[in-house]
Parts: sequence; C-alpha cells; structure tokens
Amino acid sequence: MKLPIIESNELTKKVELAIHYALFQRERHGQRLEQVVLAPEIKRDYLGVSSISTPPCALYYSLTNAPKDETDLSSRFGFDTGHILEGYVLDLLQVEDRQGEVVFPYLLAPHGVIKGHYDGRTDNLMEKSCVVECKATGGYSFNKKIEEGADTGHIEQAFIYAVGTGSPYFTLIYCNREAKKSTPFYTVMGFYIPDMEKAKKAVFALYAERFDPVLLSLHHELRPEAPLQPRWEFGPRGWRCRPDSSYFTKGGKENFTVGYCSYRPTCPEAQAYRQIEEERKVKKAANG
Repeated sequence: MKLPIIESNELTKKVELAIHYALFQRERHGQRLEQVVLAPEIKRDYLGVSSISTPPCALYYSLTNAPKDETDLSSRFGFDTGHILEGYVLDLLQVEDRQGEVVFPYLLAPHGVIKGHYDGRTDNLMEKSCVVECKATGGYSFNKKIEEGADTGHIEQAFIYAVGTGSPYFTLIYCNREAKKSTPFYTVMGFYIPDMEKAKKAVFALYAERFDPVLLSLHHELRPEAPLQPRWEFGPRGWRCRPDSSYFTKGGKENFTVGYCSYRPTCPEAQAYRQIEEERKVKKAANG
C-alpha cells in the first residue's frame, strides 16, 4: 500500500550536515562516544512492528514458537556490528531518546497489542520530533540502497514508529559494514508525514493487510501459504523462502533457492527442496 508520506530533502540535508559536523569535531578535537552495550538476545512473546515485512508463513512459525535455525557466530557478529553502528550514528547525532517503545492496541494480536522499539527519537534536527532508524548492511546491498532507495519494509517500520511517537519526521540511515577509504559508510533518507490522522489510519490498514491473515490462521492452527506470485516490495528479503520459480528478484531473475528464512528446519517446502538438492548432488556425482 502507498503510505501518506513525502520525501523530505530538508531533513536529509540536516541529518547529513549533523553527521558531517560531528565527524569533523571528532577528527579535530576528539569526542568521547558512549560505550555500546550488547544486550543478550531476548525472546519476545508479542507481535512486533519489525515483523511488518515478514512473509506470512515465517510470521506464523514465529508466533507459534516453531523450531528454527540456530544463530551461528557469523550471524551473531553481524547483529552485534549492527548494534555498534547504530549506537555510533546515534551518538554522532546526539540523539537523546533511544530504544523507546510504541504500543498499538490490536485485538487480534497476542495480548491485544502490537509493540515496537525505535532506535532513536530527537528534537535536535527539525522544528518538530524526528524518529531515527539505523540499518547496517553489506557493501553490495548498501550500493543498491544508494541506487534504488530504501527498502519498502524499512520505510514502513520507521513510518509506524513515527506515527506511534507522534513524530512528523523520520529518517533512515543505512551504514556500510564494508566501507573503505574510497567508499561512503552511510547514506541518509528523510521523510515527512503531512497528515498524522491519515497516517494513523494507514498504520492500521497496514496491520490489517499484513497481520490479519496470519493472526486469523492461528485460530485454525493452519499455516498460511506464501502467495503464488510473491512481491519483493514486502521487505528487503522479499519472499525468498519459496523453493520454486514463483519468486523473482527485482531485476526479473528467477531464484530457486530457499534463502534467509530462519524456519527452514520446520518448513515442509524447505525440507522438500533440500531433498531435491541432495538428490541432484548425488546424481551429479554419479555422472562424474
């Protein structure tokens, strides 16, 4: 669905200027950044705003506590570096309100609410409150953001946080984990919400579109199916969980892999695909 927002060049420029100035001050005079505390991974028992772009089948597994892939050390490192970069950027921007909670009443959701936690919120950038969301990504993905703009799922998530806090502005800041001397380490995208009442209605319309089919399926204990023609717009990772040619990347390339989904040990399609892959490898080895 189309969100009632407009791009804010003014906000984008102010965020970029603030980061540039903070980096200049740090290089010239030195600046003590707050120590980043890496909290343990906590299992949540509520429906989170960050699930807004999760495929229905994966969200169903999440809400039913289905077995999923164990987090390996490489993935843990990726999560931790993301938290570090988030804290680094929020320090540079002197964001005073961090990890605040927004709560939306929603009868179908577990415990009757949908919760979310924004990275930061500040009054230092614009004349009114602004939500700041930081996302760490690899070099290839980072360059795609510069070329094509922010992921729809990330915009939706930050938009919901902005509405939940009554902030008419929100900004997405992507950080490049693989930044080198010749490459930028961040890119900024600013947005403005001109009509907050319209925005509140859009949030609940988004919840109804994305969450209701899954929440209703919980009552029947029947996993919702991924659509036959998945749409990459639903999130940064699209619907890559389907092991057939119905998933297409943005450029139209077919993707036959079961990628990214954490619930591959539970998903019957993933298990079937894994079996097909094993048979293919055996056949290939037998043929030399």
